[in-house]
Amino acid sequence: MPYPLHYIYPLVVEKAEDGGIGMYFPDFPGTAILASDITDGIRRAKEMLVDIILNVEEEGKDIPTPSDPDEIELQNSKDRIVFVEIFMPPYRNEDANKTVTKNCTLPKWLRDAGEAAGLNFSQLLQYASKQQLGITDKHSS
Repeated sequence: MPYPLHYIYPLVVEKAEDGGIGMYFPDFPGTAILASDITDGIRRAKEMLVDIILNVEEEGKDIPTPSDPDEIELQNSKDRIVFVEIFMPPYRNEDANKTVTKNCTLPKWLRDAGEAAGLNFSQLLQYASKQQLGITDKHSS
């Protein structure tokens, strides 16, 4: 199932007694952001939302439908709802191309010979994996 390109979620913004700001996404329980100002808070909220969405997508779960703002109960009359929009393709590309560690076992004599020859084992494993899978460039699958 393809996921949407854009997501827009409501974010509740609360003024803290110390002058800071507290924020949370009602559609994602357990989210909490403390920030010194609205700009920092929105930036951090956006980063959090991207991470949450990527994790939910990776797990193959359904993404919650954004709450109707009229249905969100605010605790204080000074609380506000703002909307955070994220455009996912750049984040998905970055996530798909991040490097991961994969342990590989080989005989000591082969490792020693490879090291003596100056082989880059990571590069060699990537090349051999692409060859085996018939992948000609990094975008093919």
